Amino acid sequence: MKIKVGGIEMNYELTGKGPCLVLIHGFSDNLTMWYNQVPAFSPRHQVLTYDVRGFGQTQSPDGPYSMDLFAEDLYQLLQALKIASACVLGYSMGGRIALEFALRHPEMTTGLVFANSGVAPADMKMTPEQMTQMAERRQMMMALIDSGNNEAISDAMAERSLSPGLREKKPEVFQRYKEVKLKNSPRAYKAIMEAMGQAMMNPPDLSRLACPALVIAGEQDGFMAVDVAEAMKRTLKRPTVVVLPTGHAAAVEAPEAFNKAVLDFTARL
Repeated sequence: MKIKVGGIEMNYELTGKGPCLVLIHGFSDNLTMWYNQVPAFSPRHQVLTYDVRGFGQTQSPDGPYSMDLFAEDLYQLLQALKIASACVLGYSMGGRIALEFALRHPEMTTGLVFANSGVAPADMKMTPEQMTQMAERRQMMMALIDSGNNEAISDAMAERSLSPGLREKKPEVFQRYKEVKLKNSPRAYKAIMEAMGQAMMNPPDLSRLACPALVIAGEQDGFMAVDVAEAMKRTLKRPTVVVLPTGHAAAVEAPEAFNKAVLDFTARL
């Protein structure tokens, strides 16, 4: 469905009844990535999925983009849909959007799920090897994005988001996730990556988060190390940490374990 909020037309879906659970997708994804989650969550929750500005069928005006802007979009969407409060789940980039929203609107946030999304504390330093790997990944992605080749971008992002070798072991899982990414236009990707970079350089104070938080990490996640999740556990006031034997896209790769972790968490709210 489409609705005009914040000066743009946003695409969203609302399914089920119960306390609201918002699912925010990651970079290069869209609301169609939640094919394993909506059927599992909607019997107990009103599930709101939407395309973040710049992805899917939501409008993609020229930048600049920022996590603040994305959080404001979510606020405006909830206001327009007359949803007073929700548990907010964000995957990867979506976790940073969820965090910005929760810090801005604590009265509306009943809980927060960081799905393969992390904020490293200021005193946690990356090793030289980790810094080199991150710089190489970013340079490679920028080159792909500059090419404008959505097939190549989607292929690379899907493969890197799953455990090493999963493309060959479970080609149907890989292909379905890649097809999600192919539904996007990469036109705004570069501006959004710049916004993500800014957010990484200016991390918020996790100790300010008032609501309970669940951190889901993957043992083979090349984008967020498990030690970041453990460090977050020491900073958050009311944390739960679950580590799954997956890559970055745990919701895609291990949906049953991922869904159980989320539903166990929301049952306690």
